[in-house]
Amino acid sequence: MANIADVAHEAGVSLATVSRVISRQASVRPETRERVLQAIRKLNYQPNALARQLRTQETKTVVAIVPNIQNSLTHEVIFGIESTAEAYGYQVLIADMRSQPSIESHYLNAIQQRQVDGIISMSASMTQKLVQQVADQYPLVMAVQDFENNSIPCVSIDNAAASRTAMMHLIRMGHQNIAHITASTSLLLYRERYRGYCQVLEEHGLPAIPELIRHGEPTFEGGYAQAEALLASGKPFSAVFAAGDTMAIGAMKAFKKHGVRVPEDCAVIGFDDIELSAFWEPTLTTICQPKVQIGQTAFRKLLALMKKEPLLTIHDILPYELIIRESCGYFLG
Repeated sequence: MANIADVAHEAGVSLATVSRVISRQASVRPETRERVLQAIRKLNYQPNALARQLRTQETKTVVAIVPNIQNSLTHEVIFGIESTAEAYGYQVLIADMRSQPSIESHYLNAIQQRQVDGIISMSASMTQKLVQQVADQYPLVMAVQDFENNSIPCVSIDNAAASRTAMMHLIRMGHQNIAHITASTSLLLYRERYRGYCQVLEEHGLPAIPELIRHGEPTFEGGYAQAEALLASGKPFSAVFAAGDTMAIGAMKAFKKHGVRVPEDCAVIGFDDIELSAFWEPTLTTICQPKVQIGQTAFRKLLALMKKEPLLTIHDILPYELIIRESCGYFLG
C-alpha cells in the first residue's frame, strides 16, 4: 500500500507539499498540485483520515439536521449543502429528526465531543437556550427555520413578507373570507407566516375568524384533516392560504372529495414550491424559496465559522417569489 513518502517521490516534491495538497491549502502552485494529484491517482494512495484528524482536530464532516427527510424542500436544501461541502472537501451526514428532539440533542452533543466539525440545522425543535449555548462555542448555522431575536447564524427568507405577498394576491383576486391552515406556531417559521396572514387581514379591515384558522401537522394528511375541519365549521370561505405546500395539496384532495372545485369554488395558495406543486391538478400557486441557494449559503457560512473567520452578516435573508399557477385562477386586472 502506497504511503505519503511514495507520493512525494513519484511527484518529485517534499512530504510537506503533498500534505498541503491533501489538506487543500491554497499555497501550492497549480502545476505542482496537479503533479501530486496525478501521483496520488497513479499509486492509488488513500490518505489516513484518522491520522489527519488527530493532527488537525478536524473530521472534515458536518451534520445537516432535518425535520423530515421526506419533504422535497429538504432534498433541495441538502443538495445545496452537499454540493458546496464536497467542493471544500467535506462530507455531510444527514440526521432525520422524525419528530424526535433527542436526535438533535445527540448531534449537539457530538459537536461538543468534536466528532463532527459543524452543524447545519433545519429544525427548531430544541429550546433556543440550549442551541444558543452550543452556538456560542461551536460552529452552528440554522437554515430555513430560525429562532426569534437571537444571534445564531441563519439563512432563510422573510416568511412574514412572503405570506403578505401570497395574501395580497388573494385580496387582489377579490377574496375576503380567507382561511389559513398551518402547523404549530411554536415554531418561528409558522408563526411568521401566520403573522403575515393577520397583517393583511387587518390592513384591509377584515376579521381573523378563529374557525377559519386551523393548526395541524405540516403534512399531506394534516392538510386534508384541516380542510375537512374548515368545511365542518360551517363558516364561509372562498380562499385558503396554506403555510406549506404539503398542507395545501392535502386540502385540495379533501375539497375534491367534498365536491369543492379549485379554484372555481375555493382558491388555494401554498408555500415552499415543492416539486409536486407543479404537477398536482390543478397546479398550485405558491411561494418559492431559493432552496438550493439556502443550502449553499448555509454551508459557506458554516465554513467561515469553522475557519474562525468573521461573518459579514449573522442572518442572511434571501429573496422569494410568488409562483402563480391554476389553483387560485389568474388575475386579469
